[in-house]
Amino acid sequence: MNAPFVSPIQDLLDDLHARLIEQRAGEVATYIPELGKADPEWFGLAVATLDGTVYEAGDSRVPFTIQSVSKPFVYALALQDRGLPDVLKQVGVEPTGDAFNAVRLEPYTGRPYNPMVNAGAIVTSTLVGGDTYEERRERILSGLSAFAGRELVVDHKVMDSEAATGDRNRALAYLMHGAGTLTCDVEESLRLYFEQCAALVTTTDLAVMTATLAGGGINPLTGETVVSVEAAAHALTVMATCGTYDYAGEWLVRAGLPAKSGVSGGLIAALPSQLGLGLFSPRLDPRGNSVRGVAACEELSQRFGLHLMRPAERSGPVFHRTLRGDTAHSSRVRAHDERTALARLGSAIRVYVLRGDLAFSSAEAVVRTISEDTGSVRWVVLDLKRAGRVTSVAETLLEGLAAKLKERGITTVVVDTEQGVTIPSAVISETRDAALEWCEDALLEAEGASRMTVPLAEQDLLRSLDPFLVTALEAYLEPREYAPGERLIEDVAALCFIISGGLARQFMVGTPPRPVRETSMGPGTAVGRLALIDDAEHTHRIVAESPTSCLVLTTRELARLERDSPRLADSLRWSIANAIAARLRRTDAENHALIH
Repeated sequence: MNAPFVSPIQDLLDDLHARLIEQRAGEVATYIPELGKADPEWFGLAVATLDGTVYEAGDSRVPFTIQSVSKPFVYALALQDRGLPDVLKQVGVEPTGDAFNAVRLEPYTGRPYNPMVNAGAIVTSTLVGGDTYEERRERILSGLSAFAGRELVVDHKVMDSEAATGDRNRALAYLMHGAGTLTCDVEESLRLYFEQCAALVTTTDLAVMTATLAGGGINPLTGETVVSVEAAAHALTVMATCGTYDYAGEWLVRAGLPAKSGVSGGLIAALPSQLGLGLFSPRLDPRGNSVRGVAACEELSQRFGLHLMRPAERSGPVFHRTLRGDTAHSSRVRAHDERTALARLGSAIRVYVLRGDLAFSSAEAVVRTISEDTGSVRWVVLDLKRAGRVTSVAETLLEGLAAKLKERGITTVVVDTEQGVTIPSAVISETRDAALEWCEDALLEAEGASRMTVPLAEQDLLRSLDPFLVTALEAYLEPREYAPGERLIEDVAALCFIISGGLARQFMVGTPPRPVRETSMGPGTAVGRLALIDDAEHTHRIVAESPTSCLVLTTRELARLERDSPRLADSLRWSIANAIAARLRRTDAENHALIH
């Protein structure tokens, strides 16, 4: 039994975690004594997409206090409850280039510069809905829980430790109270802020909370609308300019994502409309940012092509159509036994027709959807003909998918002629039809249903005839052999070609002359001049692709047959009509499958 399918994205996260865990630069924050007790080796990574899929690595379920990472979420709650104009009256949105705990206010307004520094966050906490401390406390904790999609609790030991050592924050609060910016009771405001920072979360929680902001305020796990699109957008904007304090400019250049860090080692980053990242490692750099978290986020941004300033991928469903090999077939005309085998076993072939640009989020959806549908699949066709831009990260994810499928005995065939994608673990095909035919041939060969030669009595054209009549008919058929590249229908006297071995292909010659493949025919099938619109040089031609054996009915032999055995001639005509009708019915059923 196969092991559970592991996504290439999961492999990338695991590899990143394994490499960066060896990085031990930085120090655990100790100015809040309880934070100093954290294990410096903790390291968690999580990615949450907007459809609720979460990828995790390392210590992603270890609880820690959210600290300053709470600031953008509480700011979004304040915007939701009060509106941007009212919040702007008391908290600015300008970056400072200062540390998170700088004692600095706007010179003419007395406002803190932005809600991401401590001064601004203290004021923001008092702006959420509620007239009393208890009401605002409940609003913050329930709001953070709604962002996480589960009920969060407060670590009171950390909260008390912050209160006992929070003289600098206390000084900021009294300074703002004196300036008229902080209008609530100072000690209550500080307690509200300390409790907010002491809420316990995990790395996975952070990824989901950030994906909620990235998705316009809708939690991807619960579907709950936590804040409005406008509130989420404003919070992300301030994160982009102020979220990493005096590292904000370089951060935006390197990672290109709205982000927020915290002194407990948490770090979040969002790609709007696509995903949220959560990272956690307690060792901090001199600016108060997680060393491993910053390194991991910057590499994820580079590897997954997440930089906000990159050209955006076109939105919309990435799957144009999904087909199965038991209902949708190639244009290859196959014998009865092969058709029967494909109808019975063809579900082992899956065809995914993709559209739109393929970047991280769309490629992730492709990888996840296909990986969840591998139970009975042995061949996967990825048709990129309708795809737009295929980014390098999409190539990486598709190669990872093909490699994973190959490990499970599943072959990937990529239809691509213009993108020039590099997927070493896949077979590359020029058209979907050629890819389907390749997969069908592989399936039939693997099941022992492929026929190298087909006796006359088993030919589709003659299956309905009495065996005695088939034996009688053989005397009127002329055996012919064709070399590769040789045209079958050049003799105007030849009416019908019954293919007993080899392979022939029918082409339409376009203008300017360029052969366009229409269909192919193998053993057990037949073709005749009456099946063609015109045998002129500029329309259709049938060419042997491999050494091909045929039994040919000529006009002279048909005339002799009608003289010698009118009954046999009539039976042959009925058999041909039935074969044509059956083929039309199959074509109609396949067209119906393609439409629906």
